[in-house]
Amino acid sequence: MKLILKSKEHLTDNIWAFRFQYPAQLSPWVPGQFMYVEIPHDNPDDEGTKRWFTVSSAPYEQHYQITTRVSDSTFKQALAAVPIGGTIDLIDPPDGDFVWEETDRPRIFIAGGIGVTPYYSILKQRFHDHLPLDVELIYGGRTPDLPFRQEFEEWAAADPRLKIHYVIGERLTPEKLVALNPKLPASLVYLSGPEPLVESLGDQLKAGVVPAEQLKQDFFPNYTEANY
Repeated sequence: MKLILKSKEHLTDNIWAFRFQYPAQLSPWVPGQFMYVEIPHDNPDDEGTKRWFTVSSAPYEQHYQITTRVSDSTFKQALAAVPIGGTIDLIDPPDGDFVWEETDRPRIFIAGGIGVTPYYSILKQRFHDHLPLDVELIYGGRTPDLPFRQEFEEWAAADPRLKIHYVIGERLTPEKLVALNPKLPASLVYLSGPEPLVESLGDQLKAGVVPAEQLKQDFFPNYTEANY
């Protein structure tokens, strides 16, 4: 299935948002889900022509948004070169269980860099639907130049139940997370970011800090802690 590019926007640093026409024949997705796409192009590098991306838009917006760092990979360069009205291929429609889960526990969202995209989709839809934003967001980044920061702060101002902590230029560790929120061990914890970070931090959290059944993980391949 072809996805038609409607618009693209430079957000910050080398991060861009690409917005594609929503295929009317598909069912709405659940905020936080990801999709699988392909951009055939000449001489692809070892990372190939296919990628998984979080749908970073909210369903009410009725378009698919990909928010990503435009690196030197051949795929990202091919994505950046798609003209308005051009297309990419949707291999698999949105899927996944990294979505809002009802719970009596405190809810904590932990984001490493571009791993913030599922939280953006989730909170944007809830804000639109006038649902409570009862969550604590811990947002880590290499620099203060973070995507969606303004929107998160506007939502937090409108709903004080949304608490935000920024961790800039500092590694996310269990000790740091517990210092920010001592209720971490009793919380439902979401962890999203570059694959090495999510795997290592997830293992550390499950080793006596957060029970495995209280931890939801979503990793972003092709990112590291040096480029997230």
